[in-house]
Amino acid sequence: MERQVIIVDWGTSNFRSWLIEQQSGRVLDEIADGLGMASLAPSQFPVYCAERLGEWRRGNAPALYMAGMVGAAQGWVAAPQLPLPVKCTDLAVRVMAAPGLENAWIVPGARVAGDASESVMPDVMRGEEVQIFGAMELSSRRSGLLCLPGTHSKWARVVDGTLMHFTTSMTGELYTLLMEHSILGRDVKEKGVPDPVDGGAFARGLGQTTTPGGLLHQLFTTRAMLLERQLREDEIAGYLSGVVIGSEIAAMTELYPPREEQALLLVCGEQLRRTYEYALAHAGYESSWIAAREASLNGVRQIIRLHGGKNDG
Repeated sequence: MERQVIIVDWGTSNFRSWLIEQQSGRVLDEIADGLGMASLAPSQFPVYCAERLGEWRRGNAPALYMAGMVGAAQGWVAAPQLPLPVKCTDLAVRVMAAPGLENAWIVPGARVAGDASESVMPDVMRGEEVQIFGAMELSSRRSGLLCLPGTHSKWARVVDGTLMHFTTSMTGELYTLLMEHSILGRDVKEKGVPDPVDGGAFARGLGQTTTPGGLLHQLFTTRAMLLERQLREDEIAGYLSGVVIGSEIAAMTELYPPREEQALLLVCGEQLRRTYEYALAHAGYESSWIAAREASLNGVRQIIRLHGGKNDG
């Protein structure tokens, strides 16, 4: 029987895991949800993980590889964030043993060290690095530009198999804050108005990001247009989403300009795919979509292969 291995994506709010065949990558079983790190004390991580994966680790327990915020300072154990440039082999060499659980490993993150003299700001990531290398292999590329939307969206450039640079935007988190805690979205939430991202309203918000005044002004147009009856309450979520995502992409075009010879790799779930494909095309990018789940699994599988004999379960 082919050797099995367990892959876990453990973040602040979610726990997802897969039991796979190591060589083929075939998914044998999946746990779609579980407690995120924010719901557990650090001392509970090994116990919870062992309980959640108990059925899979009986007998000759498969090796376990974890990526994401589980390696943050407030996680199970602080795994390093390797300074760029970073190759997949660098991640494999620096995986950390997770204390309290046998044959369990945490994948390190990556960071932009920053250089004040060159106006380079520091930046960090945990979890997206495996998606980046996974997506590159799935696309059969050695070099390319990637966009990974989410709570903290990442844009990244890979050159000849090496992650050379990335930039984080607080897009998803800002949208949530605006919808739940600002004058722009709070009243809508309190009235129970649903917040589907309406296509027409999203396009209007997207167009707003090309007008003068900057993001702070563009956001307030949501309120003004509502009062002037140029925007309905059920359009606010879509409009705000367009403004925030459009602002992200507009800023990134300066750092990562579109290239006609190669499509940008869009790595995300189905929920964000159409939204970002539309917004990217609006900004002049051709994009090719790769499911975040597949990118994550493939990226960790690369690290497992490179980690070698240490993953004997």
